[in-house]
Amino acid sequence: MLSIWRRKPEPAAVSEQGAPEPVRRTRQQNIKVSTDCWLAFAALAKALGVSKAALFEDMVAERLAVAERQGLKLRIE
Repeated sequence: MLSIWRRKPEPAAVSEQGAPEPVRRTRQQNIKVSTDCWLAFAALAKALGVSKAALFEDMVAERLAVAERQGLKLRIE
């Protein structure tokens, strides 16, 4: 089941010199959740051995893939 949550590989940007540049992330968003949800999320990330940010990205990527398979078309800008 862990294979479902593996992060999708991000394409590396290539500079003019040909060396890959790190993928820049946008600013952190503070999302309000219940204490129970926050504790469960932190425990899950720890049990899987990933950061909370990585777990969040993997979960969103999985939900997006499911939605697209169900025919939902999103315009991501």
